[in-house]
Amino acid sequence: MPAGKNKTFLLRCSPAFGEQLANALEAYAHAAYPPGGSECAQVAHQTLLESARTVRKDAATEAGATLRRRQRTHFKAAVNWYFGEDGPGDTAYRDPLLRLIP
Repeated sequence: MPAGKNKTFLLRCSPAFGEQLANALEAYAHAAYPPGGSECAQVAHQTLLESARTVRKDAATEAGATLRRRQRTHFKAAVNWYFGEDGPGDTAYRDPLLRLIP
């Protein structure tokens, strides 16, 4: 599916960066939207996990990963949290990953 002007964006990166972003999205989904939350929270949880799978599978391909524009805020929050000073990820990934998200 080609990236639509208003609904999706295309993300291309190295396998290493794709793996790091996918890890951040998964960890953030579990931390920010744990089981037992509202229906909206559970939808956000599942959507982030789906995006992580897409990034892991497609971001390093020539076609890239097609992702929903409306999730950019969640992606940025996940990267800032996961790769922040108190997060579990390597802070060196934070700024380069943020630059990948339009």
